[in-house]
Amino acid sequence: MQELGFNPVRVDKGDSLSVIVGSMGEIMKVDSEGRTVGNFSVPFPSQPTYGTICSGKWIGAWVDRGFKKACMGAIPLDGELDFGRGRDFLRTMGSSASDVLPDSCLWTRDIEGEPMGLTSNGGEITFGVLNTGIYRVDGGANEIWRSPYPQWPELQDFSNVDSIIDMVHTPDGIAIWSESGGVSLVSEDKGAVLRSEVLKLPERVIGVRFDESIGWMLMMSGRYAAMMKEIGSEPWIINLPGPMMDCVNAGDGNWKWTGWRHDGIMEEGSPRILEREDIGVSIIGDRVLTNSGRWRGHAFTE
Repeated sequence: MQELGFNPVRVDKGDSLSVIVGSMGEIMKVDSEGRTVGNFSVPFPSQPTYGTICSGKWIGAWVDRGFKKACMGAIPLDGELDFGRGRDFLRTMGSSASDVLPDSCLWTRDIEGEPMGLTSNGGEITFGVLNTGIYRVDGGANEIWRSPYPQWPELQDFSNVDSIIDMVHTPDGIAIWSESGGVSLVSEDKGAVLRSEVLKLPERVIGVRFDESIGWMLMMSGRYAAMMKEIGSEPWIINLPGPMMDCVNAGDGNWKWTGWRHDGIMEEGSPRILEREDIGVSIIGDRVLTNSGRWRGHAFTE
């Protein structure tokens, strides 16, 4: 398969199309097998911090702490991707953050604060703004509801460094996860808090994955990950050679993952791990996308 030509940092996954995000703000569409669809572009002045696929469009969020500007934009996925105007335009023109985005955006919105988490479901989008609130908007960015920013009293001593790391839709509501192991479950219809707790974990959380049939995988910053059947259950810690970067249902009710110089799979309740020469960023289909922009087979793919 063709190399990307840039260094990927994550993949915002959809059903038929996914968007690869690069370290310098590149985005590229790929199909469910990882095949490139069209060109790549750089729509934002820097790497989009969060992104989600929603009803045929990619919603991305960007922040520039130096300029104290942040915005979101909706980019259609049914055509070629356009380039934005870049950070120099923002510096010289002193305009709003949204002005640097491509004219092809279906909508853009400036954000008064740093975006924290971004997810979509049923054509609606939920996102957080640091220490401000959680917001739900429709496909045209019109507000449906807002709720208070999650508070975890046990983490007050870490509030200056803790932040929302992921938002995930579940049958019970939207799970909002923090780096320090806090999780709040809020309702889809009004954003009301249904439950909130803090997990005791050995390391900082860098991402979470959820599958209805096998539960949760909490990916951490070092040599651990944690599995949970449901929120409220005791996490089971597993040891790893390095950080897990992505995981998927292997199709047999077990997790399969890739990460820092290793691939892994759960078999009969135990992890099996094999080394790889590179760093796996994401799993798409039967292949691993590496941090160098190359596609490689997963160590446990037959």
